[in-house]
Amino acid sequence: MDAVINASPLILLGKIDRLYLLNKIFDKIYIPNAVLKEIRAVGKEPVKLSDILFDVLEVTNRIAVNGLLGRLHMGEVEVMIGAIEKDIKMVVLDENSARNKAKQLGLEATGTIGVLIKAKKLGLLSDIAAEINNLKNIGMRISYDLIEKILKIF
Repeated sequence: MDAVINASPLILLGKIDRLYLLNKIFDKIYIPNAVLKEIRAVGKEPVKLSDILFDVLEVTNRIAVNGLLGRLHMGEVEVMIGAIEKDIKMVVLDENSARNKAKQLGLEATGTIGVLIKAKKLGLLSDIAAEINNLKNIGMRISYDLIEKILKIF
């Protein structure tokens, strides 16, 4: 399965040295131009994109992109519209509002935590609790209820 990925999952997975999981979970990874610009706008690139194989996704339907802007950021919108243009069903987005919109558009959506759960199910990670703790240590907000649900599964 191919996936189109937003900035936040790339940055968070990069910060905990788990970016490589994306190439093990997904057949092909696409990163829209707006996401690349967002990552690079920080100045020093916060994630070594050279650690993964990906294709740059040029989103062409600017009318659709502009129609979705507002509560959603350009990167999130390009992830969704780009996925639709390429007929890719999976998008990786962390914001709930973006994931909800993606589902309304008929896409499957997951986030950074979902990537870690999939990696654990595939046997690519041994201790998901430690991975979640690593995310919390770098500032990702994760609800106690979500942590409890995940730990009950594993």
